[in-house]
This record gives sequence, structure tokens and C-alpha cells, in this order.
Amino acid sequence: MEQRIMKLVASDMDGTLLGQDGRISKRNAEAIHALQNQGIRFVVCTGRAYEDAAVPMREQDIACDIICMNGAAVYDASGNQTAKRPLKTEQVRRIIESCKGDWSEVGFDFMTNYGSYTLSSREQFRDCFERGILLPMAGGITFSSISSRFQFVTEAELFAEDVEIFKASVVHENPFILEQIKTRLREDQHLAIAASHHTNLELTERGAQKGIALTKYAQMQGIRAREIMALGDSENDLSMLSLPLGYTIAMENAAEVVKQTARCQTRSNEADGVAYAIETMILSPEAQEQVS
Repeated sequence: MEQRIMKLVASDMDGTLLGQDGRISKRNAEAIHALQNQGIRFVVCTGRAYEDAAVPMREQDIACDIICMNGAAVYDASGNQTAKRPLKTEQVRRIIESCKGDWSEVGFDFMTNYGSYTLSSREQFRDCFERGILLPMAGGITFSSISSRFQFVTEAELFAEDVEIFKASVVHENPFILEQIKTRLREDQHLAIAASHHTNLELTERGAQKGIALTKYAQMQGIRAREIMALGDSENDLSMLSLPLGYTIAMENAAEVVKQTARCQTRSNEADGVAYAIETMILSPEAQEQVS
């Protein structure tokens, strides 16, 4: 049997590492600590902004590098930004213009180096939140807590701000409307279009994708593709799960296209699927014997 020595495990967060409560389970945390104790790197690859990704990690005392906003920025374990790939101003303008036909119903989240901005009114934002359209995967979050993270601005105010926009999320409850917007945006060949749920589109600069960012990160660490395990559940994970890695793993709760792309499948995020994969394929005596 071919020996597979893993030197890096990369995991998505929502729907993968995190439970429905938005937290890392004890078993998942223990598996990550066990990896790190063996000198194996663990890195988060998430669509979340840095601080939203860092909070659950701190709760379980996990220090690791974070590839966030679908690869648009990378932070080290101390919270220092080590790489970035923001959207260009003209791309942000094109995104807004592409949504204007459905302006009254579309929600926005522009992730910047100074937190999140939205063009939605507070009333529209509340409506999206209460109907589960906004952040459908995040548990234990109130409207007050999430709205406090946003700055509510006009289009003119957004472009007047001295901020870098790393990722733009377009939110709508109608998949047909999102598909129309996606069709318009495909004209920009330098824009990457993904999704983490059927109610959103996640838009980044073409080079800011999880797979591209993970590849560059691994190269910087001197780690080869076959020495990497990656886990995910949604469309925005496809760019890393389609890479020729040692193990590509879909969660049991993953979208069907993700299951078809990944070469292995683990338990659901509610059943500690990340820990199960790490324990079975890296930490177990059987896995250890294969590389000894």
C-alpha cells in the first residue's frame, strides 16, 4: 500500500469544523491538538473574515494559521496578515451594478480590512437575518451581535472609505435571481464566483480561491500536495478538494457536487467528522503503521 505521510491538514469551518452552534467540539479540538503535537500543521480555510474565524479557534486554545475570505487573505497564528488579494475597485462597482435590477431585495456583505460593510438598510438586514437568509450556517448569533459587526453605508460612502475589499457576498433567497446575477458577473474573467449556501454568492478576485491560497501556503512551508489532507462541505471548497492532494474529504452533510469531487467521505460536522477523518487516516495505529 502506498505510504501517505501527512504534513498539513486544511479544514473549512462552517458545515465542516464547526457544529450548528458555531463552535468547535471537544473531540475536534483534541484531534487538532494531537496533530500539532506530532508536528503536523493545521490550517483553517474559510469564507469567514479573520476575526470571525479566529474566535472559535481561541475558544478551544487552537493556535494556527488562517486562510480566510476564500483565500483573499492569510493570517499567521499570531494574527499578522501575511498575504492578501483584494478585489479591485472596478470589480466591486461591477458587482453592485450587476445586482441593481433586483436592488431592493439583494443583501450585501463587503469584507474589508476594517470589518464588514453593507449597502442594505438596517431594516432589510434584519429581515434577511430573521428569515434565515443571512448567515444560515451560524448558530447562537443574535441580530444585535451580527449587526454590530457591520457598517451600514451608501454606495457613495463605501467607495469614499479608505478600505480594501477582500470579498463580496451577495445574498438572496431566490436561487433564480442569484443565477441571473452570476451570469452577469461571469463576464469578468478576473472574478471568482463561489457559494457557501444556496442563498449566497461569494465573490473574490480570481486568484483569491481556497485551492490557490492553500497551494501557495503549502509551497511556502515546503509541503507537497500529496502531504496534505483537506476537508470541506460546500461549493467554495471545490477549488481545494479538486486538487491532487493526499486526501480530499467531503463531510457527510456536504453538497452532492462536493461529495462527487472529493475522493473520501467522513461523518457529518455534527458527528465530529473532522476528528474522525484525522483519527482514522492520520492518528490511528493502522495509519501510523502505513508510514512507519
